This record gives sequence, C-alpha cells and structure tokens, in this order.
Amino acid sequence: MFILIFAILSFVSIFVLFRYFEKWNIDNLQALVVNYFVAAALSFFIYSGEDKLSDSINQAWFPSAVILGVMFMISFYLYALSTQKSGVAITAVASKMSVIIPVIIGAFLYENESLNIVKYSGLTLALVSFYLIFKSKEGTQLNLKLLLLPSIIFFFSGANDTFMKWIKDTYVETASNSLNNEIHFIGVLFTVSLLTSIVFMLAHQIRKPTPIHWASIGGGALLGIINVLSATSMFLAMGKFESGFFFPIFNVSIVALSALSGIVLFREKLSTVNLIGILLATITIGVIALG
Repeated sequence: MFILIFAILSFVSIFVLFRYFEKWNIDNLQALVVNYFVAAALSFFIYSGEDKLSDSINQAWFPSAVILGVMFMISFYLYALSTQKSGVAITAVASKMSVIIPVIIGAFLYENESLNIVKYSGLTLALVSFYLIFKSKEGTQLNLKLLLLPSIIFFFSGANDTFMKWIKDTYVETASNSLNNEIHFIGVLFTVSLLTSIVFMLAHQIRKPTPIHWASIGGGALLGIINVLSATSMFLAMGKFESGFFFPIFNVSIVALSALSGIVLFREKLSTVNLIGILLATITIGVIALG
C-alpha cells in the first residue's frame, strides 16, 4: 500500500510544483530542459538490464518512444501553463478525466473491451461535470478563457494514455524482465523529451532571449527527480494491485488531493458549482475505471 500512496503523492507533487514555478519566477522551458536531463540520467542510472542506450534504436518500440517523447514534453509544458493560468485543481481534473478517451478508443480497437451501461453512465457524468467545472460564476455560460488550456490537456493526455497503453500491450509488457524493459523505455522517452525541450527552448531564446536563472535549474532538477519517482512508483504499484482497484484509487486520489492542494496552498477560488463539478469528476473517473 505504501508504494501506491507514494505514487499518488508524487503525481500530485508535479502539479503543485508547476504552480510554485510561477511564484518562484521560474522559466518553464528552462526548467523542463533540466527536468528531462535529470529524469533521463536517473532512469538509466537505476536501469539494470543488459541492453545499452546505443541499443535502444534497435528496439521494436523505439519509433513509438520518439513520438511519445515529443508528446510528453508538449504535455508537460501545457501542464505548467495550465496550473499557472487555470489552477491546480482544474488542471488535475482535465488530465485525469482524459481516461475517457482510451476507454472509448479501446472499445473499438480491442475485442476484450466494450462500452457497457456503467461506462456509458460514466461518460454522461463526465459531460455534466465538465460543464459544472467550467461554468462561469456570472451565469450559465461556460468560462471559455478558463476552458482552453485544460481542454487541450484533456485531449493531449487522452492521446498519450491511449498510445502508452498500446505500446505497453504491444511491446513492453510482452518482453521478459518487464520492469527493467519499462525503465529502459522510460529512459529513452525522457531522452527524446529532453531533445524536444532543447529545440523548443532554443527557438524561444532566438525569438525572445531570456537569461538562465539558478532558480530554473534548481526547480527543473527537483521536477526531474519527482518525475522519475512518480513514473517508477506507478509501474511498481500497477504490478502489485489489480487494475480494477489501482486505477480508480490512483486517479480519484490525484484529483481530490490536487484540488485540496490548490485550495489550501494557493487559495484557488472555485464556486460551489465548480466544486460540485470536481466532486462529480472524481466519481466519474472511478465509475469509468470500475466499468
């Protein structure tokens, strides 16, 4: 149970840390470059398999890791922006409610997965909760300004989860010594994300030169450590618990704790209707995962 709690707290810490980046005047792109450098280095440090980094290109999953690495970097950058603009609570809800996307796609791609009455109920609840979370305080209109970044995160996270599930089912889990293979895969993924973040930062520096600050380096290093711990602990926890128990507890706990952190640590102001939407979203995630 400890490893599950640790995985949940690690993921919540990522959302909270992104919010502190704004308070500490940390440059998101600079921090992400350092984050992925530290994360990739740590992944290969704890990796104990026989394959070397130079052998990665020969792995069947390598092309997928390249695509996913680019998507991960973009997602992380969006997480940073969204927590700073829309808040920790709403960003966490958007990222975790994206479980809807792989559920729907899985129903069409996999013979052993289908949409039943429970999942249909969950999808209906998701639409209602989404409306309540982004309902403007002034009336019944959706707050489009607040909705933009979380909506992009919703679709990006859903695409990431769907692609990751396909990679795990197709390549990673079928290999011998699965945990080591997963760590190797994560290390390559972080390396690709590092290279992508460097390209993004160089493009930004050309357009708008920004001095490198020690705060960005320190914040990025801390994020990189948490990033590796969260990914590794999640894989370990997934191996110790059944999916029907793990995913509802994992996702709902992250949403609930992130919402609480946003309110307590950053005084995020949410209306009663918005809070009801977040509560409904946590129920939705549990219903879909259990279904």
